[in-house]
Amino acid sequence: MKLPLLVTNKFNLKYLIGFTGSNGFMLLTKDKNYFFTDGRYLEIAKKLEKSKSSKVKFEFVLYDQNFKNKWKEILKKHRIKILNFEADDLTVSKLSSFKKLSKGVIFKETVHEIATKMRVQKNRTELKKVSKAQQIIEKVFSQIKKELKVGQTEKQIAWRIKELCQKFKANDISFEPIVGFGDNSASPHHNNSDRKLKKGDVILIDHGARFQGYCSDMTRMIWTRKPTEKETEVYNTVLSAQMAGIKAIKAGETASKVAKIARKIIEEAGYGDNYTHSLGHGVGIEVHDPPTSLSTRSKDTLKEGMVVTIEPGIYLSGEFGVRIEDMGVVTKKGIKLFTKTPKQLKDCIKML
Repeated sequence: MKLPLLVTNKFNLKYLIGFTGSNGFMLLTKDKNYFFTDGRYLEIAKKLEKSKSSKVKFEFVLYDQNFKNKWKEILKKHRIKILNFEADDLTVSKLSSFKKLSKGVIFKETVHEIATKMRVQKNRTELKKVSKAQQIIEKVFSQIKKELKVGQTEKQIAWRIKELCQKFKANDISFEPIVGFGDNSASPHHNNSDRKLKKGDVILIDHGARFQGYCSDMTRMIWTRKPTEKETEVYNTVLSAQMAGIKAIKAGETASKVAKIARKIIEEAGYGDNYTHSLGHGVGIEVHDPPTSLSTRSKDTLKEGMVVTIEPGIYLSGEFGVRIEDMGVVTKKGIKLFTKTPKQLKDCIKML
């Protein structure tokens, strides 16, 4: 890791020491680490400083009227002349403030430093939390499917997903659920509306739960009638692409190769222009956990312990869309899926 490093990303702070407040940052050096926050989080910071669960040990420094002098003393003590900072997080105005406080120090951009070096490969404890988050969202989906009825709106189902996540002991949702009826399913990141469910609608549901800080992510389709010949063709094409992607994943394989294998199936079926996103992404304390991306342009190599989604899709504007999303952990032999919800087309039918 490039040290010394100024850590301002809230997810990295949560990962390193468990801090979830609105104002805090860390300075990591070769000899010692420091965490800074204001008086509102004084008691929390003291507890975190003594906690044995933190990824790194640190000294707490109160961000008060004496902060300027404390900061200068720390820079001088550790002879800091070059300071790496999270360029993907720190705003221009905040960077300017740090530069004013740190005369003689050169600030050097770095991107996803902690995510690349520490967060990307999950340990057993982290994987258990991801697995639990996935179990919760699958219970949620099962219940949503049972409760489906004509007249429900997309927004009502999204709200019900949130209620059920709480009921099934999730700490939160991973992201705002995506619920698309009919041709709304053709928008990959559809904004939930007041559109009411009609008999015969196709439904796309993309949702995730958060458990003890770790996320899950799953997309499933529901048909409220027998699928048409075209819908059957599209669904089975997406499923074939997903299964090919799943089969190709293993530690040491390039993400781009895996993505190309899945995309080729969709392109050969004539739907290449209707597949508008990557095959998948990393998952962890963020639902899109950097830096892992399963895209054809990705430079990532899959590593053991990475958690990724596999979610190809075909979107036919004005008609319908199909996305199937599973999540699993990369191993030397392949990918171990956390997702258990059935996904054959026959499993996606809920007659209304």
